[in-house]
Amino acid sequence: MNLVRIRLEYVVTWPNHAGLFVARKKGFYADQDLDVDISWDGFDRGTPAELTARGEFQFASIRLGELLETRKTDHPFVAVATFNQNQLGGVITLKSKGITRFRDLEGKHVSIPPVGRLTEMVKEAVEKDGGDYSKVIVEDPGVFEPDIRAVEKGHYDAIFNVLGWEAYQGSEDFGQVVQISFDDIEVTPHHAYFLCVEESYLREHGDTVRSFLQATGKGYDFARDNQDETIQLIASTMCASEEDTLKASLAFMAPTWHAPSGQWGQMDEGVIRSYTQWMVDNGFTTATMDDIDGAWTNDYLQ
Repeated sequence: MNLVRIRLEYVVTWPNHAGLFVARKKGFYADQDLDVDISWDGFDRGTPAELTARGEFQFASIRLGELLETRKTDHPFVAVATFNQNQLGGVITLKSKGITRFRDLEGKHVSIPPVGRLTEMVKEAVEKDGGDYSKVIVEDPGVFEPDIRAVEKGHYDAIFNVLGWEAYQGSEDFGQVVQISFDDIEVTPHHAYFLCVEESYLREHGDTVRSFLQATGKGYDFARDNQDETIQLIASTMCASEEDTLKASLAFMAPTWHAPSGQWGQMDEGVIRSYTQWMVDNGFTTATMDDIDGAWTNDYLQ
């Protein structure tokens, strides 16, 4: 079989990756004569894009800004699918904190990593909701990424992190958890992560890319429609998490995988362009609008 390797974007695996592991466990990759190695780690040796450019991987999960910034390098990448139709970041808190919308963050101690892009998103969301961002008590979490346990322990009133995962790491009943997405108030809508390959690899191995996407899409279709079995299939990889955490996360993430057409991975040009324009306007990327051309394609999903 043809060995191909994919580098994930995150330092742990979680149910947003379920379709990949399902495709491997159910033999969907093997049916395409593919032996798929799925890898994840920190960034000490480089980002997924950098490692893939060095030839260590064939596929990488990359955010839009980084994808576009590769376009003028010696190793331009192309997005051939998206993992999520929407963004994944937002507010995570508990009902007891009295926060149900962005403007409720006024006067609250909120963990916000000091990343310019995220800070601007929070500011826009609070102000669009009629609040005053200057009244938010911003706390820098440092090198760690707090989850709902930091709220339970009273370190913060709310945190900004990945919805559908960090929200389910605590001891409180999940029904007490509040999650507020930027999409709820239509601030910076975008695809969270893109499945990317080097342009040269796509040109030389288009059939492999197509086969990989076909099997991966089948895996995500199965994971969406057969969640109980999917939990059992991913358990050996994600065994450090409790079963109820995986179930809640999978149920939260599954609706984000497929486009309105029903197709897994399909990208929306309007969403790509609008988010790129926002990043360019605010100085959060060195890319330009021209870099969008050739940076993505849905052609290999069929």
